[in-house]
Amino acid sequence: MASLAAAQVQEVRNITRIERIGAHSHIRGLGLDDSLEPRAVSQGMVGQKMARKAAGVVLQMIREGSEIFSLEMSKTEALTQAIRKSIGIRIKEESEIIEGEVVEVVVERAAGGGGARVGKLTLKTTDMETNYDMGAKMIDSLLKEKVQAGDVITIDKATGKINKLGRSFARARDYDATGMYLLCILYVIYRVI
Repeated sequence: MASLAAAQVQEVRNITRIERIGAHSHIRGLGLDDSLEPRAVSQGMVGQKMARKAAGVVLQMIREGSEIFSLEMSKTEALTQAIRKSIGIRIKEESEIIEGEVVEVVVERAAGGGGARVGKLTLKTTDMETNYDMGAKMIDSLLKEKVQAGDVITIDKATGKINKLGRSFARARDYDATGMYLLCILYVIYRVI
């Protein structure tokens, strides 16, 4: 009996152990063939065939996709938006937006030529007319959008982004050469984007 117990102990010691670096170090790939069809068991992956195929399609899109050149968003943001759009995720964001017709834009520069510019913006809605003090970034945004008196604009209060919607119907000329005309029925609103 003693020799039988010694033989069993000997067998336990001879079992080879699998060396792993991490919890998922046995996974070598997605387990897909060349046509992006999942194999039953391959490269350490088992099951989830549809998810593996979807991951393979995304990987193939990234490898074969053209370069994205944009000043407004990064490559990662463009890819994230495309993936969200493809799987149907909609993100709603609540932001406070000011809309109105520009009555007057006054930009004051420092007397010495250098220094910060300050300005005032007068917006008119059907209910009221309000004055806003502007800093240098807001003035740069107005100049970039080429905003002038009679334009209907929106201002995002959180980011300071200005969008020009068109010309006011009251300031419209007889011909339609400057873009679309809008009635001044605007006010400060909360819009879900």
